[in-house]
Amino acid sequence: MKVSIDGILGSAQRINNQRQVDDESQKKKDVRMDSVNIGAKINSRLDSIESELRDIQTSLTKNQIVRDGVDQLAADYKSGGTKQEQILSGVTFNGSQALRDFMGGAIFADSFAEKLRQINEAINTDIGKLRKLQVEVDNITASNLVGAKTDRLMDSINNALSNTDNVNPAVISQLNPDAVMKLIK
Repeated sequence: MKVSIDGILGSAQRINNQRQVDDESQKKKDVRMDSVNIGAKINSRLDSIESELRDIQTSLTKNQIVRDGVDQLAADYKSGGTKQEQILSGVTFNGSQALRDFMGGAIFADSFAEKLRQINEAINTDIGKLRKLQVEVDNITASNLVGAKTDRLMDSINNALSNTDNVNPAVISQLNPDAVMKLIK
């Protein structure tokens, strides 16, 4: 058996080429697996976003109904309070007396301002959650990893936000406009 430098170098080169081919195929396999994992995670997150969206919409609807009831009670209280019991019993959500539950026991003139503050805060919290979901869905959409499902979610979120016209738009976000402008520049 004759061993030459050319033979050794040729064998080393063949081994090295085979190793490169194996490494490249392993990398492609890893990329495919990562893509599948990322896709599964995104789809799972989109499903949980849909669930969160339904919960937030339910909470927001309830809070808006209660807010309207508090406004009705305050107006009734100013005109003598003759319809208080009727209003408390009439403002319901999903079969429960949401206004009565929210207002608690006795109703006093001083409690209206505090209750309005509380319900507005709850509405603003729900709107803030909707905005966060909107940003998250926007980011997922921008990643080009999913398609029509995000469009449907964005439509639902935008629809929910458009139904919040009773809320002053200035209180929807806690962001300072000047700070945002500095960040953009």
